[in-house]
Parts: sequence; structure tokens; C-alpha cells
Amino acid sequence: MAVTIRDVAKRAGVSPSTASRALNGKGRMRPETRARILRAAQELGYRPNVHARGLATRVTGCVGVVIAARHLPVERSFYGLVLEAIESTLDEEGYHVVFSVLRDQSPPKCAQEGRVDGLTILGTDIGPELVLPLREELPVVLVDNAVPGVDSLLPDNESGARAAVEHLISHGHREIAFIAETLADPSVARRLAGYRAALEAYGIPFREELVAEGGRRPQSWRGAMERLFSLKKFPSAIFAANDSMAIGAMRVLQERGIPVPEGVAVVGFDDGDLAPYVTPPLTSVFVPRWELGEAAARRLLELIRGEEPRARQVVLATELVVRRSCGCTHPGPGSASAG
Repeated sequence: MAVTIRDVAKRAGVSPSTASRALNGKGRMRPETRARILRAAQELGYRPNVHARGLATRVTGCVGVVIAARHLPVERSFYGLVLEAIESTLDEEGYHVVFSVLRDQSPPKCAQEGRVDGLTILGTDIGPELVLPLREELPVVLVDNAVPGVDSLLPDNESGARAAVEHLISHGHREIAFIAETLADPSVARRLAGYRAALEAYGIPFREELVAEGGRRPQSWRGAMERLFSLKKFPSAIFAANDSMAIGAMRVLQERGIPVPEGVAVVGFDDGDLAPYVTPPLTSVFVPRWELGEAAARRLLELIRGEEPRARQVVLATELVVRRSCGCTHPGPGSASAG
């Protein structure tokens, strides 16, 4: 049988109305009384009835999570683990997740119909023309994207990319290519900035012909690699904007009989689930996807509760995870100087 507020009140020795105020963070009371009520709720395993609370307060107890259609299926997407962290964190607080796939630039129906108390929006495909009007209607937190005046959680793309390229330079590489689906993606643009910063720091001239886009299409990595193979001299190393591009590049190299890393070194970005299991294991920049999702969910809950309304941007650190595709013989997690 479900634990009720009356059960919590009885355990704490207070009235049901006092227990309700403490559990909802409302009203004035002695700190020791509030602490006693919260402790009783935890001991009893109390979970709020969000449906009943919604009828009384017009709060839905639901949070919308919006993702662009390009990032489906979720289980193979960069955002799969982010979404799992969001759902887990909100579930602990008694909220349900309403999942919405954005296939055009129309506002998600869950927001239009007032079925959610706030939105977490994942990815760089959803721009300010959609985000800003939504922000006027309800709390919004962005993940892996940034719009001025809107809360956002981002990985440190530039520093991660710089560490990856500096690591390749430490192996003696000076002709290092950068491949990506598209440079129009803001995250990719920051990774390109990190690539350029590393070259500049070591006095290596930036060469536009070593930056290859494959386009947003299946097997984008083939198009990028074709551009590199059209050069008079193929680069000795490749830094890819994500693991998918890196693993695809390794496949093309292997098809052409070019060994990795002996012929060409390869480094990726994201450190996804496949990175340790490809041949050779992929050196990649780790992105804290779970932490991004968890922090986004907690920030959204703060906004829903009216806490700290001023928008802020939080950047989470990335880390180079060294394996064998870069040329290291004794790889392990660490900085760009590892190996």
C-alpha cells in the first residue's frame, strides 16, 4: 500500500498540512521540524502523488525531453545516456518524462498543450527561433547547445579537441586532418577551434585542405575520406569530430590496406560504447554524458521550483582516453601527454 502524507505526518508527529508544506518546500517552520518530516518521508519511502498534486496546483509532474529526429534511434545516439540520466534523476524527484521527437521547427505538442512543467532540449539542431519562444512560456534547459539567455549544459569541446591533437603531435605528426559531418554544427565548430589552437601552439600551419566534411548523410565518413584521398599527400593522422566518423575512417583505411595506427593514426571524440571494442581500440575524448543529463535535470527542477532564475551556462570537463589507434603501445586514460 502506498505511503501517504498522513503516514509521514504521523511518523513525524505533525499535522498532515504541516507535512505537506515541508515536502513541497513551502511555508515557514523550524528547520528541525522540516528535517524531521523529510527524514520520516525518507524512512517510509514516501513518493508524492504527482497527479493529485497537479489537480490542486495545476502542476503536471511531467517534464518534456525534446530531441531532433536526426539523433534517433536513441540507443545508438550520443544522447542515449544523457536521456537515461535525465529520466533517472527526475524519477527520483517524482517526475515523469514525456519524450518528444522534433521533426520540424514546430514547438513540441507537450509544451503547446501544457502537459509539462519544463523542457530539456537535446542537441544542436534546435535553434534560438524555437528555443526562445518556448523559454517565455516555461523553464527550458539545453544540453549540448547554447542560446543566450537560456540555461545550458555543454562539454568542453574546444579543450578536449586541443588535447587530442596535441597528443597526435606528441607522436610526431604534423599533417593532421580534421573530419566531420558538417562544420555548421556548433559543437563541431568548437572542436575545430580546438584543433586549430593545438596546431598554432606548436607552430604548425593550418591547412584548409586537411579539413574534410562528409555531409549529413549515411556513411558520411566515406565522403570525408574521399576528399582526403584526393590530396597529393595523405595526412599521417586523422582527428575526427566524433567516434562515428573516426570508426568509419578506420574502416576505409583498412579497406585500402592502410594499417591503423602504423600507417595512419586516428583519434575520435565522445568515447562512446564502441570505442574500446573496435580494432584497434579507439583513442577518443571522453564526454561526461551521464553528468550532462543529471545536471540538466537538476537545473530544470530548480527552475520549475523558482530557484535561481538567472540563466547560466555550465561547461563540463572532457578527458582524452588513450587506447591504441593513436599509436600508443601502453594505453590508458589520461591527458594528451599519456603514452
